[in-house]
Amino acid sequence: MGEETVTALVVRHLRELRGALDQAGFETTLDHPHGSPPYLRATNRHAPVMSETIRCEHHIVDGDAYWFFYSWGQPICPAVDKCLAAREISRVIGNRAPGRPHE
Repeated sequence: MGEETVTALVVRHLRELRGALDQAGFETTLDHPHGSPPYLRATNRHAPVMSETIRCEHHIVDGDAYWFFYSWGQPICPAVDKCLAAREISRVIGNRAPGRPHE
């Protein structure tokens, strides 16, 4: 078995995050436009205006480790921790209907 390419590794991390976000109730789309890095779009099903584009790339302070990043460049967490990433993204774009209390 050969070494996984960088793009394939990034797509794998984003697919796994997509699974965690789908389970948390978000609508997600994984896209990989020609000539551009892949990204994941997560949307609050109850408030579609609340959405975020998530990227996966090397974090400058963490050597070779991949991290998830918000669209504005803020790091979320290491890409190996999909559950933490889903919780952090949920804090930013929510995943509940307006007026619905936190569980």
